[in-house]
Amino acid sequence: AGEAQGPCALKMLPLLERCGRTACRWRGRRASAILDVRPSLPRWGASPAIRLHLLRRAGPLGIDGPRAAALGLGGTVAAATLLQDWRLTACEAEPEARPLEGRADPYGGVILDPALLPLDAADFERRLDHSLRTWRSGGVRGVWLQIPLGKAHLIGTAVDRGFIFHHAEKHYCMLTHWLPTDVPSPLPPNASTQVGVGALVVNGDGKVLLVQEAVGPTRGKDIWKIPTGLLNAREDIKDGAVRECREETGVEADFEKVIAFRHAHHAMFGKSDLFFICLLRTKETAPTFKLQEAEIAKAKWANFDDFLQQAPYPRDTPVWAEIYSRCVGEDGVVGNVPGIRTEQLLQSERPNSGLNYIYY
Repeated sequence: AGEAQGPCALKMLPLLERCGRTACRWRGRRASAILDVRPSLPRWGASPAIRLHLLRRAGPLGIDGPRAAALGLGGTVAAATLLQDWRLTACEAEPEARPLEGRADPYGGVILDPALLPLDAADFERRLDHSLRTWRSGGVRGVWLQIPLGKAHLIGTAVDRGFIFHHAEKHYCMLTHWLPTDVPSPLPPNASTQVGVGALVVNGDGKVLLVQEAVGPTRGKDIWKIPTGLLNAREDIKDGAVRECREETGVEADFEKVIAFRHAHHAMFGKSDLFFICLLRTKETAPTFKLQEAEIAKAKWANFDDFLQQAPYPRDTPVWAEIYSRCVGEDGVVGNVPGIRTEQLLQSERPNSGLNYIYY
């Protein structure tokens, strides 16, 4: 290109311009090609057409005033080559990356806003790198990064930069990154314990509600049990027991108290398990069953003493035999025992602070 003469040089300019811009786009950065023009030997001649063409290119190519003026000095123009050999160079004009957006937590960390994460992987990478430099220099400690399912392609980039998995739900994955290198991470782990409830439902005749499972470990074994299940997210113990009874059998009952609970450490995926036996009452003698057929095969009202003698469960399982025996009072009446009752209170004096149940 440096040796091009006259019209040949004129044809080279669009090509060089396109090459420079294409290379910059390939690197994912904004750029503008700038001509380094200076007086030189009259190899390109004094053609007015060439000077006019270069002047028209001056604006789009980002040539400043003095350099553009140099195009007409002495009627000569010298075009350098790209990089070291050419004097036509691609000068990058990359804007400063914006940090990822979020809010500070009370412990000197950052919780990023998943809705504001960029969808483009290259943009996310650039902004995450910039953010990590900014956070480290600013003394930020822990970073919480929630990536929605629709942006799951960003997870690999975060992991490559030191983020680790914390937990996952149906619609997102949560990752964390502890930035200090001289202090062990105190970030809390994922929830360690699942919470289950059992509904010990007593009717007006003093009989208890029992079911047989259509699925699960007791399916097909002719074993009767009380309705049970896990709490949903943000569900209170008393409400979960009432819900499980209604869902599995269609029976509406009122929570009275927690009679006992068991704490174990052999639940699925290495979790611990809390299981609460809740006493519920229904005023009806024999309410109509509406079974949850996907989970429950049969339901009945039975004498609790007969249930206690069922083998191998609960009679031959020490934990369950002890728990259920404590549900019967000294007078032989089911539920006539001390228990844990509830009271609903505000979280704080602030409006809309939310209601909490306390158990005592």
